[in-house]
Amino acid sequence: MKGNLVKKMFSLSLVGAMTISMIGCGSTDNNTTIAEDNTEETDSADTTIQTTGATGNTIELEYGITGAQLEAFQEIVQGFTDETGIGVTITQPGNVYEDAMKTRMASGDLPDMWVTHGWSVMRYSEYLMPLEDQSWASKIDDSLLPSITDEDGHIYILPMTEAVCGIIYNKDALEAAGVDATAIRTWDDFTAACETIKSTTPDVTPIEMSCNSSGVNNYMLECILPTYLSNEDAPNNKVTELCDGTFDFTVDGLDTFNLVASWAEAGYFNEDALTADLTTAENAVAEGRAAFIIYSTECIPAMLTNTPDTNLGVMPCPAATASGKSYYGVGEGNASCWGVYNETEYKDECLQLLEYLARPENADKIATDVDGGIPCLSDTQIIDAYILNAFKESQTQFSGDLTYDNFFDRAYQPSGMWGVFDDSMDILLDGTASENVEAALENMQTNYNDLCN
Repeated sequence: MKGNLVKKMFSLSLVGAMTISMIGCGSTDNNTTIAEDNTEETDSADTTIQTTGATGNTIELEYGITGAQLEAFQEIVQGFTDETGIGVTITQPGNVYEDAMKTRMASGDLPDMWVTHGWSVMRYSEYLMPLEDQSWASKIDDSLLPSITDEDGHIYILPMTEAVCGIIYNKDALEAAGVDATAIRTWDDFTAACETIKSTTPDVTPIEMSCNSSGVNNYMLECILPTYLSNEDAPNNKVTELCDGTFDFTVDGLDTFNLVASWAEAGYFNEDALTADLTTAENAVAEGRAAFIIYSTECIPAMLTNTPDTNLGVMPCPAATASGKSYYGVGEGNASCWGVYNETEYKDECLQLLEYLARPENADKIATDVDGGIPCLSDTQIIDAYILNAFKESQTQFSGDLTYDNFFDRAYQPSGMWGVFDDSMDILLDGTASENVEAALENMQTNYNDLCN
């Protein structure tokens, strides 16, 4: 994605464009247009959604969601345009959102607003407007504040949800195999559960894996590495080394990579692990063809959309040892936290949009239909949300055996390591995993060194 993204978008020769009627449309002047750049790389194709308001002022908002989630969000945006007359252009750069934003930062061509996907302080704060004086700021749950507040006390985003990473599982698949999720307290327990599933229900994949730019393989490292390296009770706590740039993945990353390699060689992953995309992985778990997916609760809305009668649970990541606690990674929601460019010419309009999004009826719709995170504004009206209840259920089931921390790559890795997680897992799982451990760890270490310097 190059600079001047919106100008480029409208100059492209579009194969197809359509105007759709939105729920709650007030007049024919307020249309929403979707235009797709139908390039060969369809996974990274751009999408632009535009609402046209009576004022003539239009906010550009960069977003990284697609499908039903994007449609749910555009309904909310249309309501904002209908009420205020302010137009909104939503630019969606496919699955290369992070790269697109890095390019836009480098070129100085930033949108008026964007989703910070976990990096409001560490990556984007110098470009964002402080927002702690906004009326909704006092409603942010205390559990999230440490992750989104800088050393000067500034907050740069409106956060609708907390992102929670752990293990999502199909309750029916586990019940059929005789596996009790609440009894899984260590990675040894988890491995034993996978073996039970494989032996008793051979048509069910124990762990659904996707290495096709989906984030599933990234999240596997995101969830396992802290249990060995950064949690307070980790058997090989290396927080100091991780943060000062002296960490050695080739030595201290062995436990994690050997664990994943052992799962691969035991046949616990799906046969199409290297090529399956996120939708394929989500559907496999939602339909009970796979038991576990190590990911974020943010995948659940799509699973419910595609399989409404699915029976899902969530559980924390097991500890590395019997003396350790189960772990949840918690941070700002990947698809529900918006910041405002500190040089935007539409400051007032952007703040109006934030206020509109923060209204309980809109914030709750984002939490349930768009993001899939855990609501973190205190005036939420959600009582029986599927994801929220699943998370609360797990907190009860694992009461007294839980520890929480910010996402590993955000707290303990240099910016850019998320993509390295992806590449390293691809290396590990391409062939005989045990033979690839060294190469995968060398890739981690080389990139870690480069990004630290």
